Amino acid sequence: MTTPSANLAEPQEITRLGLSLFVILSGSFLAPLLMHSSTLAIPAIATELSLTAETISWFTLVQVLGNVCFVLPAGKLADKFGRKRIFCFGLLIAGLACFVGGGAQSGMEIVICRALQGIGGAFIFASAVALVMSVPPEEDKPRVMGIYISIAYMGIVTGPIFGGLVIDNLDWRWVFYVPGIAMTLIGFIGFALLHWERYGDPDTRLRPLDIFLYMASLSLIAVGIFDTSALTGQALLAGGILSFTAFFWFQTKRRNPLLEVNLFLRNRTFAILGTAHLLLYSGLLALPFALTLYFQFIKGLDAQTTGYILLVQALCTAVVAPFNGWASARFRPRYLIFAGMILMLAAAFMLALLEMQTPVSHIIVALVLVGSAVGVMDASIIHTCMSSVEERLLGSASATLNGLRIMGGFVGIGVISFLMDRHLGEQEIEPHLFGPLMSVFQQFFLVFAILAVLAMLLLVVGVLTRPKQTQISESAN
Repeated sequence: MTTPSANLAEPQEITRLGLSLFVILSGSFLAPLLMHSSTLAIPAIATELSLTAETISWFTLVQVLGNVCFVLPAGKLADKFGRKRIFCFGLLIAGLACFVGGGAQSGMEIVICRALQGIGGAFIFASAVALVMSVPPEEDKPRVMGIYISIAYMGIVTGPIFGGLVIDNLDWRWVFYVPGIAMTLIGFIGFALLHWERYGDPDTRLRPLDIFLYMASLSLIAVGIFDTSALTGQALLAGGILSFTAFFWFQTKRRNPLLEVNLFLRNRTFAILGTAHLLLYSGLLALPFALTLYFQFIKGLDAQTTGYILLVQALCTAVVAPFNGWASARFRPRYLIFAGMILMLAAAFMLALLEMQTPVSHIIVALVLVGSAVGVMDASIIHTCMSSVEERLLGSASATLNGLRIMGGFVGIGVISFLMDRHLGEQEIEPHLFGPLMSVFQQFFLVFAILAVLAMLLLVVGVLTRPKQTQISESAN
């Protein structure tokens, strides 16, 4: 295989294709399994370690913060040092996080564990899709990509089941230990036995100032969210927003930016769909966290039952998503996106009506609608965005779209954290606080509904005001 540029490292021939795919697919399965199973363990961890509501909020926020802070730098590191190395390094970081979490004796150790989980996940998913597209022979790439998507969904589906079984029959610590052992072994196998390398480019620029502005602004926002009632918290939040604005402006001046801002400034289709993606995932990625607390504290369900209920969303996505290719051949992408948005709006309004006495069946229907909505429209949004970008920017577009999804999760978890601080403060969650806790859920789901409405309006305005020659629906053709 010829090297595209003299600056790129010469890739070695891949002689262990099966083992290579085993490492990539196993890591892509274990990362979402760990995230969803450990989220399910939050109430058990909070009870044993006597965690306050504020610490519980940090438990989820730091994982999303670690993920969003490192996903763009990890993508650059993968281009510079090779994607296999970064992928396997991510597995080892996530494995280390699991051992820290499994042995945790305090809330601080759990928070450190979750931060490392987020960082490890950023390294894993900054490289996974690129590896899937570069490892197999050309004729096998579509089939392998289909397997990769199925495996990732299976990790999401299996996470709550695995977490519920372990918590109810063993101990919450094994929710961390089992994936930790598997990730560590697979990471070492990748480093020791797979000697090939892909796309290592020593000339790739990774500027410390860009990384500092990016991470510092997000960290200031995260810390400020927890204390917005005090002047210090307001100052930190304002400082974070100003820093991120400066970072965004600064990236427009860079030749090789950390964040490809011009995708938003010069590509109308990417800007509209990318922003809609951000708004939707601001609610979607925080949904399992909110419902885990609701089911186990408000409804008094055990972890295993909660896990079975939560898997409904991912299972519906896994069932519906494979039909997106068939539907895309028969309908314009915009029709699929709008159909998915209608389902999402219906689910958001159902959740906004949530009360203490709401039947579980009501929530299951809402989760079916959410999972089906994602299955119907997610692939169409991603495909339309990527098809609107010129070939030389595909890597940056992929990283940016993934970053928008994670940043949406950061916003959603930030909203819940703000509401929990406002209603519960540093108190442990006891039955006498279930009223204020219910207020947190109701206000969050109202925000979720508002974000879904804004995303729909953005898409409608985008279609109605589109130039004749640049229709969103035709950009994928």
